[in-house]
Amino acid sequence: MERRPPACPRQAWMEDSSSQESRSPGLQLPSSYEVTTMQPLKLDASWLPIYKEEQEAVDSILAFVTSPNKEERDKATFLQSISVLCRSALKHGLTQGLDLFCDMYQLAENIKALLEEEPRDHLCTDLRHLSMLALEKLSLVDTALEGKAKSLLRACFSSVFWLPAEKEMPKADLALYMKTLNSMDSMLRTVVLSFPASRVSEELQGILELLLDFTRCEREAVRERAMARIDVLTRVLSDYSTLQAHANDRRGTAGPVCSGEIQLPLLGKLLGRLILFRFSEEQTSCAAFHALFALAEFIFESRLKDRADQVHREAVTTSALCSLSARDCAKTFGKYLQSHERTDVILVAIEAMGDASILDQQVPSSLLDVALEDPDVWLTDAPKIVSSILESLPYCSTQAAWERAESLLRLMTNLYPTTVVILLCKAALQGDSTAPELWELMSSMPETLAKILEDFANLLHRQCFRCSTEGPRTQPMASSSRKAEWEELADEPDVESHQGCPNVRTARLLLEGLVGLSQRAEMARNIELFLPGMMKILQVGSEDAKMKILLALQNVLRQLKKSKASFIAVQLVGRLLPLFDSECSELRELSIRMLAELLQLVVGRDEKRMRKEVWRALVPLLFRMSDQVPSVAKASREALLAAAELLRWKTLKHLLQRERLWELGACLLQKSRSRAEDFIHQSLPYLQDPQANVRLAAVRFIGLITRRLREQTTDSQADILSALQPLENDWDISVSSLAARTTSILRSPCVQQRPRGLLRALRCCWP
Repeated sequence: MERRPPACPRQAWMEDSSSQESRSPGLQLPSSYEVTTMQPLKLDASWLPIYKEEQEAVDSILAFVTSPNKEERDKATFLQSISVLCRSALKHGLTQGLDLFCDMYQLAENIKALLEEEPRDHLCTDLRHLSMLALEKLSLVDTALEGKAKSLLRACFSSVFWLPAEKEMPKADLALYMKTLNSMDSMLRTVVLSFPASRVSEELQGILELLLDFTRCEREAVRERAMARIDVLTRVLSDYSTLQAHANDRRGTAGPVCSGEIQLPLLGKLLGRLILFRFSEEQTSCAAFHALFALAEFIFESRLKDRADQVHREAVTTSALCSLSARDCAKTFGKYLQSHERTDVILVAIEAMGDASILDQQVPSSLLDVALEDPDVWLTDAPKIVSSILESLPYCSTQAAWERAESLLRLMTNLYPTTVVILLCKAALQGDSTAPELWELMSSMPETLAKILEDFANLLHRQCFRCSTEGPRTQPMASSSRKAEWEELADEPDVESHQGCPNVRTARLLLEGLVGLSQRAEMARNIELFLPGMMKILQVGSEDAKMKILLALQNVLRQLKKSKASFIAVQLVGRLLPLFDSECSELRELSIRMLAELLQLVVGRDEKRMRKEVWRALVPLLFRMSDQVPSVAKASREALLAAAELLRWKTLKHLLQRERLWELGACLLQKSRSRAEDFIHQSLPYLQDPQANVRLAAVRFIGLITRRLREQTTDSQADILSALQPLENDWDISVSSLAARTTSILRSPCVQQRPRGLLRALRCCWP
């Protein structure tokens, strides 16, 4: 049994030691055993070089971060102590270890928490002001705010921007409010200038993105405060031709950062928002103007090319900027922007059409006018611009805004038809509130749609030709589906896209859109434009593409007058026959059912042409009646019945209605003996069908014809023997046995005359 631990550890230890002493005479035990108690852990920062100079500030900080209860006075003391500690350390050059101290006791996180706890409906204490001062000093300590600046600034902005408007504040709070804003501006400048050279662009970009988000707020006071801070940052860019970064090996590249080295990917977005607010009716206009002026200084300073540019810069940045309209302002800045930056300006204008924070909707319209006048310069990124238009449409609050967006979209369609149509299809298929308008818009451009559809069909044809030249295909019906092949092509991001054609992936959207459009009368009226491309896709497209084309054709044909539908039906039958043997059962069924519909559409002279076409469908339909998929077999029977109606073939119709299916093959041969050779050639490929039922039906039908060919040494007889030989070893015993019997009949000598009745002779061959 396991020994239980003693209830009195000290006594047990002594007893155990005594027993060991008898066994180990050399072991000396202590004369007494002292019990010590745990003392509370005392935080010690005496290791800091600055500790001797600012012991009181350090102790105040430690007391605050460890105290569970934090009074308002303690918060103020904590923030003031941070400012004192950092300022003194920088002054005496004793910053060693200070970044570790700040991180260990989470000074930045504590400041952020204090800001988030402050009420947003009033300004009652100077805690916000003290927080800005503390953060400003912390930013000068190496790595103290590394990776934390953006979240801290978001807390600062939220804490101040959401305060009541200045005119709504009590007069007693105005002085503190202005002092808080000034400390925030000073902190912003210091934070930006303290970033290492390698991170200035990235960090400045992040801060500006935060501020731009606030300019979209519905509250005017929030927009005004955010715009004023943007003004501060743009002044930093313009006032300093070099931004001095701290020289510290741990902070990356040190030394001056020239304005030309500062890269702002959001420059175009920033410029667009500044132009919008510069010409607005609200208080943000003044701050936006100053920010725009400062941004112009930065752009011209960093992108001057020659003396002529210098003269132009002086003209623009002195007095002309004050009198420029929104349109002229965009044109002036556009000369110095890169292509993606001009695109961002246009994206901002498009977004502003549905932005409640933009009170004067004439300003974004003016910016779009610039793009409409010079599309080769401003409208180069079609996917981004078109996507932005489509996203903004649900938010266009006025008819004028909608019409402006539609005009821009039509221009983009002329310039980039494929991109626009694909994105239109994608947006319309999402089924939001603008879907009816988008379908209407697409319906109004049938020539463009038809051209893109034919481009896609040509792309598929080229891909099909390329694949066919890479090597011979194996058995046509037993080979794997081409669906995987097209999916592989779809993974190639730029298949033919450089030539203006849709790639395989995006063209799927086009086909889905085509199905949606086919339900509208506009497409039915212009079906002749679409037919060439649709016919090509039925020939070389993937199974999914063919399904969509058939669905679209079904929808269109049901809307057409019977005379027009009859003409198209005759053209379409030949494209349907290869689809009967698709590996996709849904495509087999859809194509067979569509044939039945087409046979009922023909009228007048088209009936004669259709009868010639339908003879080619009889043998495939006969075999598909044995399809293992019940719905395909049923559709085949119904299509054969429709063919019998068209051919006025009473016997065939009678057999189908009585379901005497075993007599159908003999009926076909009795009706047209001259077609026996054609029937043979149509039947041979089905000997390789993946389905045993279909192979069996093909062997049985060929067996019916063998008596007619026994006395003839023809090419067909040789082909039959060659095709039947592998089936003698078929895994399905019904197929193998019937194939062996048919081969035997073909090879045996003729010993008797052919019976008078062909039908009776053929029935003798039926098992």
